[in-house]
Amino acid sequence: MKRLRSPSLTTPTPSKQLKSVKSNAELEPPLVIDAAAGLRRVDPYWYTYKINAKGRWFKRRLIDVFSEEFKDQTREYYKRAIETGKLSVNNEKKSCDYIIKNGDVVSHSMHRHEPPVSFDPIKIVFQNEDTLIVDKPASIPVHATGRYHHNTVLGILKSKEYGFTNLFSVNRLDRLTSGILLLALTKEKAAQLSSQLTDRSVSKTYLCRVRGKFPDLLSEPVVFTSNKLGVNIVSREKGLPCETHFTIQSYNAETNTSIVQVFPKTGRMHQIRVHLQYLGYPIANDPIYANPEFWGEGLGKGGLDVDMETVSQRIKAAKIRGVAISDDEVGFQGVETVSQSESSLTQIPSSIDGELLSAQEFPCPRCAVRLPDPTYDELRIYLHSWKYSGDGWAYETDVPEWASNQ
Repeated sequence: MKRLRSPSLTTPTPSKQLKSVKSNAELEPPLVIDAAAGLRRVDPYWYTYKINAKGRWFKRRLIDVFSEEFKDQTREYYKRAIETGKLSVNNEKKSCDYIIKNGDVVSHSMHRHEPPVSFDPIKIVFQNEDTLIVDKPASIPVHATGRYHHNTVLGILKSKEYGFTNLFSVNRLDRLTSGILLLALTKEKAAQLSSQLTDRSVSKTYLCRVRGKFPDLLSEPVVFTSNKLGVNIVSREKGLPCETHFTIQSYNAETNTSIVQVFPKTGRMHQIRVHLQYLGYPIANDPIYANPEFWGEGLGKGGLDVDMETVSQRIKAAKIRGVAISDDEVGFQGVETVSQSESSLTQIPSSIDGELLSAQEFPCPRCAVRLPDPTYDELRIYLHSWKYSGDGWAYETDVPEWASNQ
């Protein structure tokens, strides 16, 4: 196991008390390269989540909002968190009866445990003064989202391991998808590349491995069904227009899977995965769109066998069990306060700047549980962004092993 530690990391004093709260800019938590497990880890760290009050929270009591909308903790926990300042509003301690209003910023300090990701390197495909093209490994989200903050493509590239500073993501890839990722080193280049994607002058080719022997073409609209769950379906009535073309590359009768080249003409969220599901040839190891637990035995071929509310409830239940459903979970933006294992502390950060709380009063439940590591197959799906080309430029990655060993 290789451990990469930042020299700026605050270490505990002999009394194991935090002397100050540092900002995100001053800290980089210990990064752990676990070669034996094939994982990149981030040591747990304290983090203050911050969120602007949502409209549906207005004119409601602070205790009611949190106990009703964030059910991962008990009402009693939220009562103690509010009373002590672990959960605050506008950097001030409030009562449980505080009425939330427009403009309020709610903060909540939590011991953050980021999920591990693949330790495969982020390969640089091309770099010049304003452009950076990389081959993104599967399992790593592009930017901070949900439970991920440091274990992201941008976070890793900005760490001491790679040393980049200004980075602007241009195209989006799902966390479990690998391949070409367009990054800009200047705002001007980001705007230029984004404009080419928007006006559809960029040619894109993906590779995927699907169930069954594949035919050829589909052009169907996609509707975004749930902001919270991040799952789409095909809908001619309500969907946004989008188009995907497919060409079969090879078929393996032994595994009953096909390698397919994919040419998306638009860029809706999960577009390729949804269209393949609708055709009846889902990506062979897709944990969402090839999962009969959610969609039934028909897996959504030609439309839903069950109503979308039932699908939503099934996916919601899976999320409660800890199944990663969305790359962009709705959550707080935050400021990292200290990078330190909770077990070594007698005091922990409050959500109010500079204040500390008793660690015994708020033990971290995640520190007491050893979750199993994800398997190699759980870190990826058989979908790879292979080639991108535009006006005067073209980039291509190597073919992934699951596509070359078919």
